[in-house]
Amino acid sequence: MQTSSITSKGQVTIPAQIRKSLALTEGQKVRFSYIGNVITITPVEEEISAVFGLLKAKKSASLVQMEAAIIKSACDD
Repeated sequence: MQTSSITSKGQVTIPAQIRKSLALTEGQKVRFSYIGNVITITPVEEEISAVFGLLKAKKSASLVQMEAAIIKSACDD
């Protein structure tokens, strides 16, 4: 069993082994729930719609250009 201390700000560090086994990453959201004196921490699964528009293309391409690139890529293999 691993332990961690609560800081004066109410923060707790999740031990590295647990973060690795749950594939938790910096900035990822987690959900806390409790029943009696048992606390559960669950990773929040982000919906794809939540990140829509996060990335911006530096330049655009037409459908014809995209199809040509797909065909070229298939021929290069």
